[in-house]
Amino acid sequence: MSARVHTNPSNRAKPRDTLEKKVVFKSVLDSPLRVSWPSVPINVQNTALACTLSLLDGISEYQSARGQQNKKRKRLEKDTTQKKRKIETATEGYRCRPTGPPSHASPQALSHLIIGLNAVTKRLDDQIRSLRKAVSLNADSTSAPTPPPAPIKVIVVCRADVDPQILIDHLPHEVAAFNSASPNDLITLIPLPKGAEAALARAVGLRRVTAIAMDCEMPGLATFTSILDSIPTITAPWLTSLAASATPVLQQLIPTHVKQLRTTAPKDMKMAKLLRAEGKAAAKAKKKSKAVPMSKTTV
Repeated sequence: MSARVHTNPSNRAKPRDTLEKKVVFKSVLDSPLRVSWPSVPINVQNTALACTLSLLDGISEYQSARGQQNKKRKRLEKDTTQKKRKIETATEGYRCRPTGPPSHASPQALSHLIIGLNAVTKRLDDQIRSLRKAVSLNADSTSAPTPPPAPIKVIVVCRADVDPQILIDHLPHEVAAFNSASPNDLITLIPLPKGAEAALARAVGLRRVTAIAMDCEMPGLATFTSILDSIPTITAPWLTSLAASATPVLQQLIPTHVKQLRTTAPKDMKMAKLLRAEGKAAAKAKKKSKAVPMSKTTV
């Protein structure tokens, strides 16, 4: 695999530099706390996309029917408001007119889906926060805690369609943080192939869909069983606790990753230092000459 080469000019490059340059390589250590995306073969990605689309069957029709019903309701409310001042009795009768139930029943899978990058990120944050032990300062509180929603089991991300990638770079870290703290309820992160965003958007009746999460109670989730076995589980070894579970996730050290930064340096370093010193001296003298001396006043 060839190395990635960046050819952008340096922000510190000056056009007045006339010294002859030479190419040099500087070693840079990558962060040891990085979490990479799981390596998933393209055939597994296509299978995961097909399984996801099969689970989303009927959602697009329901969303379209609900959108049409909402438009009709808003139009009726607008007409009612305009006629309110003219005919009070007709207005009351028009307002009470039922809009009728939606033409499509709500799919059962819709209540077990988290659609959209922001919604998935917020749900992940809530799950990670739920692992912390809550300490109540009010011992007399009798209010029952709200039961948490079903935990996320699978997250599919249209990674090949997202530009820039920095928009979704936080997902592997959050999934790894949860998996390391709760090895009994692992979340599987699945990147999807190119063109998956358009297919998922059509399936859910939206313009764009970057990520979709499914909880453990999702109907038909068993279709992912064969896929989940072939996808590696991402974890953060520095967060894994040996006492978290009877079968904890294997702890391992991340190998050192050294980057080679291609840059330039003057061939004659002695001359470059001399010119830099002369430039600093000239700038200091120029600044000193601009200073206005304070005039002495006699009383």
